[in-house]
Amino acid sequence: MNEYDAKRATGGTRSPEAEPSEPPGVDRRRALQLLVGGTSLGAAAALGFPVAQYLRPLAPDEADSVASLDTEGLGPWDAKLVDVGGRPVIVVNTDAGFAALSAVCTHLGCVVRWKKGRRQFFCPCHGGRFDVDGRVLGGPAPRPLVKLEVEEQAGRVVVRFA
Repeated sequence: MNEYDAKRATGGTRSPEAEPSEPPGVDRRRALQLLVGGTSLGAAAALGFPVAQYLRPLAPDEADSVASLDTEGLGPWDAKLVDVGGRPVIVVNTDAGFAALSAVCTHLGCVVRWKKGRRQFFCPCHGGRFDVDGRVLGGPAPRPLVKLEVEEQAGRVVVRFA
């Protein structure tokens, strides 16, 4: 009796011996779930890593986070753009002494400019304005400019990130 006749004789059902056994290991559905899950995890990591690096604050070396500036020629309310640890900083000679602020706008990272006549920092990209203490006076900037430590030493100003 062949397989067809055996099916007819049993009413169309197969005998347990005739059932094909499941191959050991992972079935197709589980393999597909693992493949899709692994691919999704890899894509999330690939997209998440640059975002995490962007949001992580910089930790500059102590030697790179200090700059010394000669104050000769900096009259009242004059300003000078200097590099401190690879970041632009503006040092302003105010009535109360020297002030140093990060020149990076807190909106989108453009470099701000000092407007002596207005005694304000101005961002040329989107019109943000900041006072000499870094507080936002107008524009889209969400936070004030970062203020740096300033130490005056015999005709020089030493600026460092806190």
